[in-house]
Amino acid sequence: MQIKFKVEELRKMPAKLKELKNVPAKFKALNRKSQVIISLIGIVLIIGGISVIKNLGDEPVVNPVMISVVQKGDVKKVITATGTASLSQVMPLSFEAGGTIQEIYVNEGEVVEEGQPLVRLDTTTLEQELKEATENLASAQAGYEQTLGDQERRLKSNLVSAEKSLLTAQQKADPFYLENQYYLAELNFKAAGEKLATAQSSGESDTYQLQIALSQAQLDLIEAKNRRDGGAVKELEVAQEEYDAALKAKQDFENGVSSDYLTARAQLTQSETRFLEAQENLSNAILEAPMAGTIISSEVELYQNVSEESKVISLVSDPKDFTVKASVDQTEIADIKVGQKVELTLDTIPDKVIVGTVSSVSLTGTNSQNVITYSVKIDVDEPSDLLRDQMNVNVLITTKEVKDVLTIPSQALTMQGNATGVMVTDSKVDLSQGPTALEDIESRFVPIELGLDDGKNAEVRDGLNEGQMIIIQQNTFAGGFSQNNMSAGPSGFGGSVRPGGVVRMR
Repeated sequence: MQIKFKVEELRKMPAKLKELKNVPAKFKALNRKSQVIISLIGIVLIIGGISVIKNLGDEPVVNPVMISVVQKGDVKKVITATGTASLSQVMPLSFEAGGTIQEIYVNEGEVVEEGQPLVRLDTTTLEQELKEATENLASAQAGYEQTLGDQERRLKSNLVSAEKSLLTAQQKADPFYLENQYYLAELNFKAAGEKLATAQSSGESDTYQLQIALSQAQLDLIEAKNRRDGGAVKELEVAQEEYDAALKAKQDFENGVSSDYLTARAQLTQSETRFLEAQENLSNAILEAPMAGTIISSEVELYQNVSEESKVISLVSDPKDFTVKASVDQTEIADIKVGQKVELTLDTIPDKVIVGTVSSVSLTGTNSQNVITYSVKIDVDEPSDLLRDQMNVNVLITTKEVKDVLTIPSQALTMQGNATGVMVTDSKVDLSQGPTALEDIESRFVPIELGLDDGKNAEVRDGLNEGQMIIIQQNTFAGGFSQNNMSAGPSGFGGSVRPGGVVRMR
C-alpha cells in the first residue's frame, strides 16, 4: 500500500509529530490487540512518508519568488583587479657634487616654494677655491690687457713702417725716375773716368781716391741700369707684400684671430672657466627646491658625507595626486583601453569611491607561477585625501556601459527552447502592500532581445516595455536543475510559480 501526501500536509507533519510525544505512555495502557493495530498503522505511515518523498521528485518544491519591474537604468560591465597607489611626479633631489651635510633647513611633510633652500653642504673648501679662482682671473685679465696693448702698439708700428717703405718703393719704381737716375749715373761715371785720366796724364802720383771714385761710379751705373731694367719693380713688389702682411696682422689682431691674441685669450678663458666652476660649485652646495611642492622624505643626517649620486630629499608637486598600477589577467587585458573610467576603493573605507582613468596599458606581461598579468596605469582624476603611497587599492574598470536603457535583473532571464526571455505578469500588483495582499497571478513567457549583461542587470533592447512586471523564480526539481532567483529594483517578496504560468502568492 502506498500513501501519497500533499505538500501542505507535509508541512503540518512537525506539529502532528509533536502531538505524539505522549504516545509511549498511552501505548502501554492499551491491550495487546490495540498495540498491534497501532504498530501496523505506524509502519504504514513510515512507508507512506517515503513514498511522498520519492514523489516529490516528480513535482517542483514550491519556493518563494520575487516580482520586479522593467525600468530605465544603466548597465555597465567591469573588470575587477587589485593595484597599488603611488604618488605622481615624485622628484628625487641630489647635489651636483659630493660633500658633507652642514645644514638641513626642512622637515618631512613641509610645504616648500620653488627656489627655497633645503640642504647645505660644508662650503669651507669651496669658498677657498672660489677665492683662488678670483685672484687667478684678475691676474689673467691684467696680463691679457697688457698683451693686447703691447701687441696692438707693435702691429701699428710695423704697419706704419711698411707703408713708408711702400711709398718709397713706388717713387723709385717710376720709369722717369729710373731713366733719370741711370742718366745721372752714366754722367757721373764718365766724369770720374775723365778725372782719373787727367790726373794720370799730368803725372800725379796720388790717384787712389780717384780710382775709388771711378769704381763707385761704375757700381752706381750698374745699379741704376739694373733698377731701370726691372730691379725697381721687384723692390716695389717686395714692399707691397710687406705692407700687405703688416696690414693683415693688424686686422687679424683687431678681429681676434692673431696667434698672440689667441694665446692671450685662451689663458684668460681658462681662468674664467675655473672661476665660474668654483662659483657654481659654491652655489650648488645649497640644494634648492626646483618646484613648489611637499617634502615626502629626507634621506640624510647632519655631517653625513654624500656623493653626487646620493639621493638627499624627495619632493612631490602635490601630495594628493596619485596614480594606481593594477595587474589585469591576460584573459581580460584585451578589453582594457586607454581612457576607460575606473572606480577605486579601499578595504578600510569601502563606501568611498575614487574615480580614475586608464592612462596606459603595458604591452609586456609578467609571469608569476604560470599566471600572466599585464600592468595597467590609472591616473586618479581628482586629488584624494584617502590615498597614501603604496596603499592597496581595489580596482573596477568599466569596459562597456549603456545608460538610460530598459533593464531587468539578470536572474529573471529564463529559456524556453532556444528563446531567451522572462516570465511576465499582466496582473496589477501593488508591490508596496507586501506579499499578503497578493493572490494567484497569471504569467506568460515573453522572448526578448538582450543587450549588455553585467551579471546583475541586463539591457533589454526589444520585447519589453518600461513598467512591465516580471517574475524572478527559483524551482528546484528532483534532477537538480535550479532556476534563477535574485533581488533587484522595486520588488515584492512572497508567492511561488508553478509550471503552467500561475504564481501563487502567500
